[in-house]
Amino acid sequence: MIATVLALLAAQTTAPLSDAGVVAAAAPAVDLSVPMTNAQRRELVKKSTRAEQQALLDATPPEVLIATSRRCIEELGTYRYRLRKQERVKGELLEAQDIDATVRETPFAIRLDFVGGPAKGRRVLYNSALRKGEFRVKEAGFLGIAGAVWIDVDSGMAKGDSNHTVVEAGLGNLVRRLDRDLSRAKAQGGVGIKHEGWDDQGRYCTMYTMPNQGQGFSAPLTRICTDLAEGIPGRVESYDLKNTLLEKYESTNVQPVKLEATHFTVDGAGL
Repeated sequence: MIATVLALLAAQTTAPLSDAGVVAAAAPAVDLSVPMTNAQRRELVKKSTRAEQQALLDATPPEVLIATSRRCIEELGTYRYRLRKQERVKGELLEAQDIDATVRETPFAIRLDFVGGPAKGRRVLYNSALRKGEFRVKEAGFLGIAGAVWIDVDSGMAKGDSNHTVVEAGLGNLVRRLDRDLSRAKAQGGVGIKHEGWDDQGRYCTMYTMPNQGQGFSAPLTRICTDLAEGIPGRVESYDLKNTLLEKYESTNVQPVKLEATHFTVDGAGL
């Protein structure tokens, strides 16, 4: 399959100059909606040029990119990654948090170890098979003296420094949130699309403008920076209509892992 894809990429014709004055590759006859394994997609990236990859991403509808991300995450199974998140909560842009996350998508379970930022040392466990409406948390330092406690996922304490609950965490939930927004937008005529190019981590960034001034969506403006090799949105940023940052998520070092059956239990997490 990869050989066919690469042959199609190689058959591209020269396109006019881009805005940057660089010859842009024509859109390749490659359809990302056709399932590839993670290994096949990485091989495609390895053997294609940056211009060919850009042409492919420019030509692929956003809903297809999100569907690709869903398949990639499903293939991972249980996975671990480093998350850097920053959110504006009650009007205040909080300091960024660095988190080591381990996720089992089905049945959903997650462990979060806060390794940087104001909550450094916090540990969180959520397992829908144990307590669907509660998560286990232990704070660091003075706040952690009392030990780990169970907290309702929708309580005020659960959203002290975030707009989202633990049941919304993980790459799968992020992709599903983006998918819901794109589906709503499609029903209202679609999204505005502005391709912005590659960031310093080799992710291809596109800004999407939601219809109806963003009413009924996660945010009016959403930047998605796609890591084509990994098949996931490696950076997602949300803005209001004044281009004020609302939320930012960066995902790195995404790796499948094999864990003990007790990993997502209270004893396994040491909580």
